[in-house]
Amino acid sequence: MVRDKGCYGAGWKFTVAQVVLENVYKSFSGRKGEKAIDKTEKFGQEVELLALPEALHTTSAQSPEQAVLRRINLTVKDGEFMVLVGPSGCGKSTLLRSIAGLEELTGGNIWVGDRLVNDLPPKERDIAMVFQNYALYPHMTVYDNIAFGLRRMSGGETTENSLPLWAENLLVGMTRSLPKKLKYLTEREKAIDAQVRVVAELLQIEPLLDRLPKQLSGGQRQRVALGRAIARNPQVFLMDEPLSNLDAKLRSETRAQIVKLQRQLGTTTIYVTHDQTEAMTMGDRIAVMNRGQIQQLAHPLELYNRPANRFVAEFIGSPPMNFLPVQFQAPLLITHPQSQFRLTLPDIWQRALQNYDRRPLILGIRPEHLNLSLPAPKNLQVRVDLVEALGNETVISVHLRETSAPSTFQVRIAPDRPVLLGEELWLSIAPDKIHLFDAQTEMAIWPR
Repeated sequence: MVRDKGCYGAGWKFTVAQVVLENVYKSFSGRKGEKAIDKTEKFGQEVELLALPEALHTTSAQSPEQAVLRRINLTVKDGEFMVLVGPSGCGKSTLLRSIAGLEELTGGNIWVGDRLVNDLPPKERDIAMVFQNYALYPHMTVYDNIAFGLRRMSGGETTENSLPLWAENLLVGMTRSLPKKLKYLTEREKAIDAQVRVVAELLQIEPLLDRLPKQLSGGQRQRVALGRAIARNPQVFLMDEPLSNLDAKLRSETRAQIVKLQRQLGTTTIYVTHDQTEAMTMGDRIAVMNRGQIQQLAHPLELYNRPANRFVAEFIGSPPMNFLPVQFQAPLLITHPQSQFRLTLPDIWQRALQNYDRRPLILGIRPEHLNLSLPAPKNLQVRVDLVEALGNETVISVHLRETSAPSTFQVRIAPDRPVLLGEELWLSIAPDKIHLFDAQTEMAIWPR
């Protein structure tokens, strides 16, 4: 699809496309001499292992295969801002590099628009990637860094000329530092110049065009890296943790700039981060990854309010969700075996829990849904271990009293409530904010 963005330059059009991943697998060979790993034992999912390609099965006589991406099915819509989030080692950067063509797939298909790109080299996929370390050429000015990709593109705007393209590029490079009247400028170079200046205006880096990367701040370098990607007018932007090297204040500012820019351009964007705050504030949808698989794909607030499993519930939210093992007794009672805690659930849980009588469950409750209260069996008796006064709020770390196994919680309280280390408190649970998980599968249970 082509969208006219004339407000950024006369006749300048942005092409956008959806990205479709079909049953994508990626594995790396283990080191020679390593003992083959029992995949069923490692991942705990025997059924899924049986469906893996033969390349992922190993015998003791073979070099073991380490699966880093498994059963990835994902559709990124035309113009969507998709965020891949997960802990280090979950496979999110490997997936992004596979889309870019920097990693070879073990199995599955990748579509960009209507093209199957599995066998295409990176330069032919019409994708631009922004790296964590900026990857700017240190000997080139900002202008030349942005223009570099345009000059390398064989399909740029050209006019008939007796000189071959390499000769034109040589003359342009040799005369670039000369006064304007002495520069050798082809029609192609004029078109590149116009596009570079439109991008510089868009990113507000026009005063920086003559500087070298070493003369720029971290935020300015990141904008230059974005500009180089935008100037190529790709169908898809890929961003691999581009804000990781910035300080907190600059990271927040640049995060807002990237979101605003993506909304203006409407280009399909896939953004990788390990920071759930970035994911929640930037993405139209978020794919939460762990151990090479997508755990849940949803809009940000859906992930927060209705996590698919315990991992998603714990990963999304800061501070993370608190968990407490409990025993369920029909019709609606949950108890903690090692304390006096007894809570009757709201009626909406009765149908969902009808098969869980006398079975263990995991109770989940977010720090903002615990409140300071009075002694009662339905409340939790805790002792304060740590107080973090943040100004706008106070976060306290506590542990449950009368238990042999440590059960720790984090609680958000009002900043004007003084709390002392070692103080004993009672916490009440907001009944309409309770989360329950199956103790064996750790999958979420929802009221029907």
